[in-house]
Amino acid sequence: MRILSTENIIPAVHALPGPDDGAEAVESALLVHATGFHGRMWGPLARHLPGVDCHGIDLRGHGDTPAPDGYGFPWSAFAQDVLTAVDALPPRATKPIGIGHSLGGASLILAEAARPGTFGALWLYEPAGLPPADGDEPPGEVPPRVMIEGTRRRRAVFADRAEALANYSAKPPMNAFARDVLAAYVEHGFADEGDHVSLKCRPDNEAQVYLSLVDANVYDAMPAVKCPVLIVRGSGPEADWLVDIIGRFPQGEDEFHPEHGHFGPFTHPETFAGSVAAWLRRGGGDA
Repeated sequence: MRILSTENIIPAVHALPGPDDGAEAVESALLVHATGFHGRMWGPLARHLPGVDCHGIDLRGHGDTPAPDGYGFPWSAFAQDVLTAVDALPPRATKPIGIGHSLGGASLILAEAARPGTFGALWLYEPAGLPPADGDEPPGEVPPRVMIEGTRRRRAVFADRAEALANYSAKPPMNAFARDVLAAYVEHGFADEGDHVSLKCRPDNEAQVYLSLVDANVYDAMPAVKCPVLIVRGSGPEADWLVDIIGRFPQGEDEFHPEHGHFGPFTHPETFAGSVAAWLRRGGGDA
């Protein structure tokens, strides 16, 4: 599906096939990706979610959803893409579930806060955001300059997808991705341009998304999210932030996977599909 969002941007929403087990879908879910990724990277996880009709969105500037040159990428606009996608989902008897990672988790928080009651529940793997400033400490550099400079220097052009796949397979963090996740990233994250392929999410755009986090106000939006929320976290550097935010959600829960890092759903998609399914069985999606 292609749908009209704000500023004449037309996000792409992809159907993600579930397991071929004959189970009838009783739930619907919108899966929302992190900065630099795209919606079809969720496909391997969706294939392990019986009974859930899954769709993955390409947020503006990612995947098959272009953004204008010089765009500022306010995070509130990502939330509008999410809301537009939800409105286009096939109707179900229950509200959809939001499943998000990093930027995707933050976008779901902002979307539900902007339009309460949109989602029946949110499953969020390490949602991005900034804690409130500590008045006793000088503000740090957010995001770190080294991160922005590294993002802008990221290699964006390869001879073909095979070269890109070999490159990512040889170095972290993507060498730890499940093979089918990495294959989806390369297949759908690059555009054919004459005698080469190039990243659809351009490095300058990715860097701008990180820079715009400063004004995202994800932390302030959390108390307005009344539906059940499961914060799923690994053992990465965001641990303190993630523990602190759980209590800001009226129905917040915590799930800790110390053996996994920030990219858990993409290194072990079957494991985290099991997390989603178990949470739904416990009533996470009943709101």
